[in-house]
Amino acid sequence: MKKPLSVLLCITLILTLLTPAAADELQPGTFDYPTVVVPGYSSSDLYIDGEKIWGLDKDSIIHTVLTEIAQFGRGLGELALQRPEYLADLLGREMVNYVGRLAMNPDGSSVYDVVTYDKDPAHTQYSYLRAEQGGQHVHEHDIAKDIAKLYGKNGYEHLFAYQQDFRRSMVDCAAALDEYIDAVLEYTGAEKVNLLAVSHGGQTVASYLSMYGLEKNVVNNVLLIVPAIGGAAAAYDLMSETAAIDEETLFYYIENSQLLEEDVNWLVRAHQFGFLDDLCNMLLHRHVKGILGYWGSIWDFIPAEYYDELKNELLDPVQSAELIAKSDYFHYEILAHVSETFSACINEGMKIYIVAGAGMPAVTGLREQSDMVVTVNASTGAETAPWGSRFSDGYPQRRTVCTEEAHLHLSPDMCIDVSCGYLPDQTWIVNGMFHGSTWNDPYCRELCKTLFASNGLLSVYSDPEYPQFRYSSAPNYAVAAAFDRSGQGYLSGDDTALTVTNLSQKYKMRLISVSVEGIGVSFDVKGPVYLEPGGSYTLPLRGTAPAKSLTTADITVNYSLIGSATSLGSRTLTFTVMNGDPPAYNAAAPYTAALHETDFDKNVPQGMDTLLKRTGVYDFLKMIVNALRTVLRTVLRK
Repeated sequence: MKKPLSVLLCITLILTLLTPAAADELQPGTFDYPTVVVPGYSSSDLYIDGEKIWGLDKDSIIHTVLTEIAQFGRGLGELALQRPEYLADLLGREMVNYVGRLAMNPDGSSVYDVVTYDKDPAHTQYSYLRAEQGGQHVHEHDIAKDIAKLYGKNGYEHLFAYQQDFRRSMVDCAAALDEYIDAVLEYTGAEKVNLLAVSHGGQTVASYLSMYGLEKNVVNNVLLIVPAIGGAAAAYDLMSETAAIDEETLFYYIENSQLLEEDVNWLVRAHQFGFLDDLCNMLLHRHVKGILGYWGSIWDFIPAEYYDELKNELLDPVQSAELIAKSDYFHYEILAHVSETFSACINEGMKIYIVAGAGMPAVTGLREQSDMVVTVNASTGAETAPWGSRFSDGYPQRRTVCTEEAHLHLSPDMCIDVSCGYLPDQTWIVNGMFHGSTWNDPYCRELCKTLFASNGLLSVYSDPEYPQFRYSSAPNYAVAAAFDRSGQGYLSGDDTALTVTNLSQKYKMRLISVSVEGIGVSFDVKGPVYLEPGGSYTLPLRGTAPAKSLTTADITVNYSLIGSATSLGSRTLTFTVMNGDPPAYNAAAPYTAALHETDFDKNVPQGMDTLLKRTGVYDFLKMIVNALRTVLRTVLRK
């Protein structure tokens, strides 16, 4: 069952490519202006002569699979024997049939006369699309629903769905957005617009602000949700043919996006699906790059550190001169000066906010801090430690953008430094928030609504309920934990207890144990402790935090969800200790392991760890052993 499911997930990923605080009494400002929703990648339908040629249709995909079921069956059989060629060509032919007319010429122009749905504001107003188009062409449904409510009565009349040919370069997309904003202003009679952008939309809006924002000054609030400002990891993996599907991250995403509350992702930690990598890269090389290889957006998605090398390798300087010129402009003029652009816009009265995800590698293979699709560096401009590492104890923030000594822009796991980001004081990062799943997390949803509703410029210090860094509270993570005085992510000498919360919305939780690595404190779970959905339990802290700062502690909560598939689960949260002077930072050794070794890690026999990891039971055994160790220590202390 795993192999067909993994293949289907791979196909879906490639086809899609890369996809409260609002108070009751609101002061005039934000809601005096219409909102233009700039959607994520591939969200807009595309047409040739009135025929829809893009717009994922699950019924069509299912029909194709059923029609070719025998061929798919043979392909899966060949794949099981590590012969991916047949299935790669079968999938490739179907893909060409489905999206072949989206191909671009080497210069970045469209091979065919492809257009979007109508861009007339009267026909892209959400109220019209819902009433007259049956909801077609409406972008970001869940987000738009809540934003419309903030406007009050007839809220959908204030929302406009920008239709974008997502294949085009950022230069073209920004110009088209500029024209659409002018049209919306004329249609509504408003002086300004709000911009709500998701993913690729964030890159489009950043480019618009660079090219037109200061000159026209017709923007009020800008909310960038998981923005792909500096590109997307999947584009690099595609063009470099280095795709390596991360199955555990993919399963985490499925749990999150489907609002599942059973933690089953650990079942695939063995990473025994390497055969998918050969299939994906063969599919990319033989078929996909022929369609996507000259899309301006794909080249603008290439992160800056990889752009020159790939451009020189894959693009002919003569045939692709125009494509190169536009992508060069994006990388060298727009992307290189995003921070300055945003700051200048804010100085003119605009309000710009970034909400990004972190805590996982790219699902397509790039091993960097990301939200599964967009790296943290690309979405926020922040400095990040290599994947699997954190900055070493005593790390001094870079402070190239925010120079305020009192501002701490270092994430609690000491993996992300936002002091050098695009907007250090207006950037929020949620660890564990997946790309495209912002609205599945209650905390993220309320944070975004708060920022969108703001009339004055907010910062990460405006409201303690919305700190710069936060762990995701989505139900699939099951449990959260925070100290009583320092809050989530930090530990100080003033803290006396840890509060554990059951994030599940339907399962009762039994709290089994809480273990600590990195510092000499502990917690006792005395007797059976049960937490109702949404319930919390407070554990007294045994011991005191070390008298130093800028080091970390890993706190693992072990639990079971009664009635779910998760007989035993755990979540590890990393906390930064802030309780004195930091140790001297060793610049010669700038990074250390992201997590402290547990007793299990230290004592498993050499060679046995490799076997356990290959069979997929290492993390499961580690979870059991560490839970039993903590329980025994608690019992012996009684």
